[in-house]
Amino acid sequence: MKKIFTLIALTASFAVAMMSSTSCAKFLDEAPNSDQPKEYIFQDYLRSQRYLDMLYYYMNPTWVGDGKFNGNYGFLESATDMSEYTAEYGATNKSFNVGNWKASAADFEVSDIWYRCYKQIRRAYMFMENMDQFNNEPEGRKVLMEGECHFMIAYFYFELYKRYGAVPLVKKVLSLDEDYMIPRSTEEQTLSLILSELDRSEELVPDEWPTEDFGRVTKAWNKALRSRVLLYAASPRHNPENDLKKWEEAAEAARDCMEYCEATGYHALYHDYQNIFMRQTPDKISEIIVFKRAGTYAYRFTGKIITYEQATPGEDFWGYASNSPSQNLVDRYPIIKFDADGNAIGTEEFDWNNPDHVKHIYQNRDPRFYYTILYNGRRWIKRDIATWRDGSNYGADRDPKNQLFSRTGYYLRKFWPRECADKNYAGSSMIYGFYIRLGEIYMNFAEAMNEAYGPDYTVNINGKPFSAVDAVNAIRARLVCPATDNIGTTVSDPYYYVRIEREENPDFPVLPNGMPGFEKGMSKDQAREKIHNERTIEFAFEDQYFYDILRWKEGDKHIGTTLYGVDVVKNTTGDEPFTYIKTAIETRPFYKDRMYFYPIPQSEVYNLGVEQNPGW
Repeated sequence: MKKIFTLIALTASFAVAMMSSTSCAKFLDEAPNSDQPKEYIFQDYLRSQRYLDMLYYYMNPTWVGDGKFNGNYGFLESATDMSEYTAEYGATNKSFNVGNWKASAADFEVSDIWYRCYKQIRRAYMFMENMDQFNNEPEGRKVLMEGECHFMIAYFYFELYKRYGAVPLVKKVLSLDEDYMIPRSTEEQTLSLILSELDRSEELVPDEWPTEDFGRVTKAWNKALRSRVLLYAASPRHNPENDLKKWEEAAEAARDCMEYCEATGYHALYHDYQNIFMRQTPDKISEIIVFKRAGTYAYRFTGKIITYEQATPGEDFWGYASNSPSQNLVDRYPIIKFDADGNAIGTEEFDWNNPDHVKHIYQNRDPRFYYTILYNGRRWIKRDIATWRDGSNYGADRDPKNQLFSRTGYYLRKFWPRECADKNYAGSSMIYGFYIRLGEIYMNFAEAMNEAYGPDYTVNINGKPFSAVDAVNAIRARLVCPATDNIGTTVSDPYYYVRIEREENPDFPVLPNGMPGFEKGMSKDQAREKIHNERTIEFAFEDQYFYDILRWKEGDKHIGTTLYGVDVVKNTTGDEPFTYIKTAIETRPFYKDRMYFYPIPQSEVYNLGVEQNPGW
């Protein structure tokens, strides 16, 4: 079966999926919706553009909803020590957590993505090979369309690279009489192709598009993806000899993107961390660079996202929970240290051997903890979350006999706005999936700069010295949480939702200057550990962590490890209402001889002679 190359070789017709359409005529709202011959498509500009626009539609699923596993549910973070997918039907339960990455539940992520990417690479080449046939386009449009295609080729090849490593490089539409036995390239050849496509795209696409074309490839898209690509290329999985030049190149790519965004003003760190993910469309969130666009359709908070991914099955919410944050993750959120006047003066790691930490387990934590995790006693929408036990009595959010309730003692809050009161009422909020935000570029810069030069070494960004520590501190500094008296009472105040947080949650800290930053003078090894931790909590559940673990080659530390939760015991005597006990949930396998790369679909190995990844 010549599946990937059959997709590339077909020249007679194209099956183009129907997309959601609405009354708003944006660029992805209309597309060909039936099998249509090549000659018909490319004789007309509008039909050709719709064919190209399907590249955006078929960009790989983001972290919202069930797209990652195409109906088997779960975030990929539940294959790591970040989370537990509690329902037995989850893809991570059936596949990743038992070491069987070839299980059918994981097919869409592990093997189907191979075919999906090659099909869209073929679409981009098909477009460029036939774009001369239509002549009724607006002036200069063909140049921009070619730029979009080059970006998409780079994007889909990178999606292959980050999963499989080196892959066969197909650089044109193959005819049926050509040789399909194309061997895998080297990793350097794969990387070189991705970077050359990004270079070509950046030359052709604009800094920004007119409003009606918002969401198309820009120069910032190219710079952002280049930063991610080079960070992966420098990381231990792809750079086992730790060639520092690769880290220098990754640092320079991140610096270039940051400098461009600051100089042009197109993208900036957003002041309100929780609202990066909800309530506003991407054009209103300056931090979002590359995002998932599918017409005017928005991922709204209805059944799939809340019911199957986050909402507690307890009274009022009636969800299926499932992606339950772990104690491993909770422990990674630092504790803020305050002086006698209430000023934040630093942070420290949570320590279960520190009685004061355990006694005040959810107090004075990083604001991102409160924006991400629902825990026992936390007021949420209608009531307090209750994950406690008292003999045979259980709180509303705990039931050890029901697979849908959290086994870790926590529920996921990050993408769940309070406007969505239950699965039957989505409220007015919405969520858009995105791929890269500027915060990632800052963290890419921090990681690469530390590895190349150390944590305090500076380079100039628009004339200002900037180090790895400075980049992390910029991320922390935007976590501004003014005192309630300094926040307005209407949504027009930029910190209105901080007010709401604190009214509901007395644990929420006062940080008028943001989170305290990293201190200078760390060693490279110390900074690496802290930067990895900062990246983990900053991008929790944003489809980064699993791939980060693989590129860091820390699978035995964060995949094949013991997952912990918390046992919350209701006290009948004493001053403290609850006792919190760290509890092992399960221990998962990780086979480092094979699990740092995905298995290539076996049909490709058998029929096309594609070399399988080691161990599979």
